[in-house]
Amino acid sequence: MRPTLRFILPAVFLTLPVLLPAQEKARFANLQEALRSGAALAGGSGPRNVNWIDGGRRYSFIARSDSGEEIRVFDPATGMDSLLFRARGLTFPGGTEPFAYQSFQWAQDSKHLVFQTHFQPLYRRSGTSDYYVYGVADRALTLAARGARTAELSPGGTLMGYERDGDMFVYDLAQQKELRLTADATPTTYNGHFDWVYEEEFGMAQAWNWSPDSRFIAYWRLDESAEPTIQLSDFEGRHPDWTRIRIPQPGDSNPTVKIGVVDVRSGRRVWLDPGERGEYYVPRLYWTSRPDTLALITLNRPQNVMRLYFFDVRTGGKRLVMSDSSRTWIDVYDFYAGVDNLMTFPEGAAEFFWLSDRDGWQHIYRYDYAGRLINQVTRGRWSVTRIEGIDPKTRTIYYTGTEASPLQRQLSAIRFDGSGARRLTTTRGTHAIDMSPDTRYYLDRWSAANQPRQVELWATAGRGRMLKKLEDNARVTEWLTTHAYSPVELFSFTTSDSV
Repeated sequence: MRPTLRFILPAVFLTLPVLLPAQEKARFANLQEALRSGAALAGGSGPRNVNWIDGGRRYSFIARSDSGEEIRVFDPATGMDSLLFRARGLTFPGGTEPFAYQSFQWAQDSKHLVFQTHFQPLYRRSGTSDYYVYGVADRALTLAARGARTAELSPGGTLMGYERDGDMFVYDLAQQKELRLTADATPTTYNGHFDWVYEEEFGMAQAWNWSPDSRFIAYWRLDESAEPTIQLSDFEGRHPDWTRIRIPQPGDSNPTVKIGVVDVRSGRRVWLDPGERGEYYVPRLYWTSRPDTLALITLNRPQNVMRLYFFDVRTGGKRLVMSDSSRTWIDVYDFYAGVDNLMTFPEGAAEFFWLSDRDGWQHIYRYDYAGRLINQVTRGRWSVTRIEGIDPKTRTIYYTGTEASPLQRQLSAIRFDGSGARRLTTTRGTHAIDMSPDTRYYLDRWSAANQPRQVELWATAGRGRMLKKLEDNARVTEWLTTHAYSPVELFSFTTSDSV
């Protein structure tokens, strides 16, 4: 259990203004007008849908112009902003329907985009979509998969993997040809997508991963045939429809899981068996810095015993690397902090980092591939909220944490061995960081109790250097100065039971 903090966060920030008796300040005519003032206080959030490309040398973002929504690219080194893609005037290939998309992703080679279109939701995070590949050089838009749940370009950028109807496929961009990798799906047994349990419990929708060398796809295979069904109504219309869905109740069986690895060249499949007893989950898979080694985490059903295995994906051979247990439960991701993975396996390093609260505070622990604890990287009566980036060349970890105050989130850097800690952000407040993969740059979106959101582009070298102010929300600041707002004051107190 983490120690209880003696600080109270204000429940409402800048939504219910307190008027000061100052005649020179603007005042609201009534409470309704005051409550509707939130739009003036919201301000801008800077560039949307930021994706770092070219290894971190540039980033793309979505902007609106007179011509509609655009995907643009910004180069921090030169300050150049260029147009990459505009949907206006385009139609879906072979038809007249105007082209529109829900989201997009980059190939790691930054030469292709994958657009998700015609999304039909299923569960909280999943649904079916049509996926189109866009070539940056030739500007060609090609349908690659129809009715797929998930799709992702290979790191090499020549293949697109996807799951459809419970089986795995790849699409060869050069040959414009589909290759089927599995063919054994049934209504209750399927490959490459999750059931309700995994999606809800562990925050995942895509049940497969490319290997870094584009040679293998590792995927989950679930069998939910032993799960009972429940009946749900959508409560829409005068005559609602009923849907049967498999959701286990206490005491019911969970889906059983197998992990397969398929060679996309030969189609050869290897099963990875951790040999766990009883019901267990496999909530995470990680490719290590060795292209033939896959890390696999298991959790027992109470989620208080975790084991980490390393598998040779060519032979299926395994070894137990580490284990951990708790009287309560063990997290594999942090829903509230938006951290999908508490373990990080950096490229070019035969070691991994684990974000754990095993000493009562969430800190970074460093392990080698034999499972030996090398050192605890951070320590103290404060928490690391997330690892923002890792640079194996300089052996530096960038993280945000509460070292300054539990009411703040500040960006810091520290060496692998725990030495040389330095703060990069200096302004009081909450800093949300979007760091480039090479850790050279980061976007900093920060605000404080009496400071509207600021969005800035920084370089990490030295103590950090601001390259560009992307949003200052000057209109919000002006609104606050021309209206009689009372500043927010934070305080702490001790309760009657000395908390």
